[in-house]
Amino acid sequence: MGQLKSLQIGDKAPNWSADSNQGYISLEDCLGQNAVLLLFYPADWSNVCSDELPLLEELINLSGDIHLKTFGVSSDSTASHNAFARQIGLRRIALIADHQHAIGRAYGLIDSSGYTKRASVLLDPQGIVRWLRIEEDLNQPRPLNELEKALQLVRGWAGLPATIENMQDERRRAMQLPRTAPLAPPNQLQLQFWGTRGSIPVSGASHSRYGGNTSCVSLTSDTGHLFVFDCGSGARELGNFLLSPDWNPPRSADGSGKNINGYMLISHTHWDHIQGFPFFVPIYQPGNQFNILGGSSCAQTLSAILAGQMQQCYFPVGMDLLPSRLAFYSVNYGEANLDGAKLTSRALFHPIPSTAYRLELGGKVIVYATDHEPSNLPHPEPGVLMGEDVVDMQLVELARNADVMIYDSQYSIKQLVEKKGWGHNSAEVGVDTAIRAGVKRLMLFHHDPAHDDDTLDNLLEIARRRAASFKEADLEVIAAKDGLSLEFTVAPAYSA
Repeated sequence: MGQLKSLQIGDKAPNWSADSNQGYISLEDCLGQNAVLLLFYPADWSNVCSDELPLLEELINLSGDIHLKTFGVSSDSTASHNAFARQIGLRRIALIADHQHAIGRAYGLIDSSGYTKRASVLLDPQGIVRWLRIEEDLNQPRPLNELEKALQLVRGWAGLPATIENMQDERRRAMQLPRTAPLAPPNQLQLQFWGTRGSIPVSGASHSRYGGNTSCVSLTSDTGHLFVFDCGSGARELGNFLLSPDWNPPRSADGSGKNINGYMLISHTHWDHIQGFPFFVPIYQPGNQFNILGGSSCAQTLSAILAGQMQQCYFPVGMDLLPSRLAFYSVNYGEANLDGAKLTSRALFHPIPSTAYRLELGGKVIVYATDHEPSNLPHPEPGVLMGEDVVDMQLVELARNADVMIYDSQYSIKQLVEKKGWGHNSAEVGVDTAIRAGVKRLMLFHHDPAHDDDTLDNLLEIARRRAASFKEADLEVIAAKDGLSLEFTVAPAYSA
């Protein structure tokens, strides 16, 4: 293949065959039934490529049932591609080993210094170039909104609505687990706390009553609903529960109900919220399926970050070897309907943005709002609600009339002053937020690892005294602890 001066829209793309991390691939064999998207990039392991490729794969995965083969192209070896794809969690994008830049030269995409340009080339099923973009700055990632234009073309070829609005609506619907039959409305709900600690797990006699596992909470129903809030070290105990006879949801007629299917709602990707994922045993069993949701403000996607902590230098089993089916979705701070439950999400103020979730199921409302700090330091006075300069009013609206709000209460007021910018809150701010929102029950959560049982008892008493200072308020305040379970009976109107 010779050097082309420039590839143009409407040109017939040069054919090629090459090794990849997914085997030997020929362009000619991919065409006919499929469009082909070629993502040329300079090299494995660079910061831009490590962050960019997982985001591109997530966008492609969320674009519907389109006939599209996607390849990353660089001059790295297949051994490098194998390790790189595993590190960043790539599954759908195969990485082509373009030895000696043969493909890059044929497409006119080698710059004067000998590097592969950062370029995107879309070929229709006949191999004709229909969309082309070359980034001027090699060190800048491709804009996702530009790639969406290419995906709109492919959707049109597949007979799907090609507007951005249709794509976004389909992504919301894709978050719903595929089921042979919808889950029945619940009669009973169970909210269980598997890990209530923040920052790092702790143990010892002084932490025995509240426990030491990091963040993990589940909401289940008697008809098979399963929602998991965060996957800290408490996820290990949750996984054991789901595999035990104690978790016995109704079985479907085709037997698929024997599998464990549910949703993981990740607030953010600090270690204390994901470190239990490699020890969550249900992901090691074929047939189980989890849709994993979280905010998309980080440079890397959830899949890439979870895969990263399972690299061989940290953990013996890579995420690419898991036999369960895992799907990842960006919540984008909107609404979704999952198994009849309405999920609403909002961003919270944290060193990396954290996501708060409102889950409405069976007429009950659970709000999970961990890891955030007030905009300004609080100065609580008995019987006087803190103002909007302290209380997050968007969270107040999210938690409106909730039955339960699980709230980041890691620090005392004194500690908030000492640790401004660390991303955590206090029980007193939680009380004022809950009263403003009309919450029925406030769960103090994300306990500091330095706080022993007696300290948490004291912080709970301070919060209860503050709640009692508002005579008209009817707020129950509880300090969450590992193993705590709350039961809810659904009103007949919601279970019929």
